[in-house]
Amino acid sequence: MPSNRVVYDRSYPPSTVDFTPIVRAVQATNPDVVLLASYPPDSVGMVRAASEIGLKAQLFGGAMVGMQYASLITQLSEKLNRVVNYHFFVPSPKMNFPGIEEFLKKYQGQAKDAGVDPLGFYQPPFAYAAMQVLQQAITATGSLDDDKLAAFIHGNSFSTIVGEIKFNSLGEWASARTLMIQFQGIQGPGLEQYMTGHKQVIVYPAEYRDGELMQPFAK
Repeated sequence: MPSNRVVYDRSYPPSTVDFTPIVRAVQATNPDVVLLASYPPDSVGMVRAASEIGLKAQLFGGAMVGMQYASLITQLSEKLNRVVNYHFFVPSPKMNFPGIEEFLKKYQGQAKDAGVDPLGFYQPPFAYAAMQVLQQAITATGSLDDDKLAAFIHGNSFSTIVGEIKFNSLGEWASARTLMIQFQGIQGPGLEQYMTGHKQVIVYPAEYRDGELMQPFAK
């Protein structure tokens, strides 16, 4: 039976701009899974390098900051196909919570003039939901006292545009809500496909999965 083991684990200088040698070194180990934990410039560089050399692995991606933003996903276009990454919200029948469509429509209508991300899937819904939690707690307690609000928030559930929110005793989500998505069927840089075309398929967690994981990363 094959064992799980790390075959390559390296960091690189923050000034790195050419990621091809790194990806070639990774490829030389014949990995099954390539997990990236990167910030936006590195994320773009690694995806480009993996695509250009035809990295062979079952899974590629995981924890890349930046692959949620329109400016970067349009830049990478088809190179994102089969990349797996974390996200917080993507359009899906499984995530069609009350109020989310109206929120996104209003946000996207103002985003261009405001100079912010035109999709607004990554952070805006949860920023709004946080205010919904606070509003509901203030209304229920009739107070602005921090201790009263904290006690109420710890002990109750809240209906928001990202679904039900409930916290555990440590202040974390009672049920993890970070999504793992896979880019599938990307065609060109157009943003409209991300809004309506089911191009960011939810593969985890099970209750939100709306498609099947495609493997391997390199066809």
